[in-house]
Amino acid sequence: MEYIRNKDKKERGIALFWVAAVLVLLLAFSGLAIDLGRGYLVKAHLSKAVDGAALAAARVIGNGQSAATTEANKIFRANFPDGFLGVRLVPNPYPPSLAFSTDAEGSNVIDVSSTAAIDTTFMRIAGFNNLTVRSSSQAARRLVDMSLVIDKSGSIGSDWPLVQAAATDFVESFDDTQDRISLIMYSSNTVVFDPINTGRGFNKSSLTGHIAAGTSQGFTATSEGLYRGWDELRRVPSNTQSGLRVIVLFTDGSPNSWSGNFTVAPGSSAAQGVINTNDFPAQGGNSTNTPQMFGLTQTLGTPSNPANQSLWSGQSTASSNIDLSWTGTPRIDFPLPTQSFHPTPSSAGIPTQFNLVDSSLVGGDRPVGTAPTVRNMNNAARNLVEIIANQARSDTSGAHRIRIYTLGLGVLLTLPGGAPMERGDDILKRIANDPSSPNFNPAQKPGQYFFAGDATQLDAAFKAIRSQITRLTE
Repeated sequence: MEYIRNKDKKERGIALFWVAAVLVLLLAFSGLAIDLGRGYLVKAHLSKAVDGAALAAARVIGNGQSAATTEANKIFRANFPDGFLGVRLVPNPYPPSLAFSTDAEGSNVIDVSSTAAIDTTFMRIAGFNNLTVRSSSQAARRLVDMSLVIDKSGSIGSDWPLVQAAATDFVESFDDTQDRISLIMYSSNTVVFDPINTGRGFNKSSLTGHIAAGTSQGFTATSEGLYRGWDELRRVPSNTQSGLRVIVLFTDGSPNSWSGNFTVAPGSSAAQGVINTNDFPAQGGNSTNTPQMFGLTQTLGTPSNPANQSLWSGQSTASSNIDLSWTGTPRIDFPLPTQSFHPTPSSAGIPTQFNLVDSSLVGGDRPVGTAPTVRNMNNAARNLVEIIANQARSDTSGAHRIRIYTLGLGVLLTLPGGAPMERGDDILKRIANDPSSPNFNPAQKPGQYFFAGDATQLDAAFKAIRSQITRLTE
């Protein structure tokens, strides 16, 4: 009996030993699960923070590495605040590490990394006092060749200073050492203020200075502004073009003017210039129920008479030829030309004439007869801008296809107008090849149409375009 009692005691001692050992293992595994789970949570948030920091830096790299670093730190801190889950970042204080470089195509590459130290709890039993978590991310901001085409027609009026401010801020956000930007402004006439640089970079102070010096006056020769934007992009040699080639077109209204070769009588001499029409019917702004045509204005370059921007002044009713105040009182004779004309392009091989009707385009087949009517002239202006946009998006002469972004200002773009009674924003969607348009062409690069209901929304609209241009993927 005494032997048995001693055996029970020994067995109870062994059982206690195993229970204690198992408890230690359970605590160790529980601690491992808790501490590793906490580490996983920290890792997820750290990864989110460095991804956000890399993207933020890429978006503002055009303002320089200092601005990119500041923006990256701000986004990192927002996603990973100091002391998150008791974490100590290494080193302390904890701004992420940023490295800037350029790839073989010259695009800006930003590498962001960060390291966090997690003090353990239960894992200390196994001799692990802390865990180290690391995360890294990379963002590349593709370089841009861009034509910025700005409508400065008289209908913008008192909103012009806000247009200038928003456009200036837009230009400031691009990298003037790597990106290329040309500036074109148009109304009745079109001026290429800053030709595109065939090397890298652009003169930021020149562009912003020209925007600041601009004035709002004249009609809306959108097709000529768009043509010059396309022409500028073509000037860059194919082997040095940026991966992203874009035209950004701003306007506050539908096209109402276009460039052609007209016959002037007496003498039947040729007169090259832009013919202008009113917007109609009357819906506010500068539109009218009694539209007229107005004398030819200079197509390209600063006009010789800035007061009226005209080569010859004069106007017509809807059914008469245009009598012009000029030596011998000439008159524009009809029939109308069947093609537009665009003088002195800068790039080799770009067409200088386009038919005024293209039946293959939904928006390019508005009727244009030979009679001297405002409707024929106005329809030609609307057709031509869509025909040129289609030609630019279809251009295969460069290393990369062109895409177009459009920005419209004002509620008049949402109202039907012109002979077809069509909305201006539908035209701008087709110009951009916006996927939301029922006429979207999947064979061409998609762009996007942005709308600002009033001038106070312009800055946000330009920023939205910038975000589209500088995004990381196609």
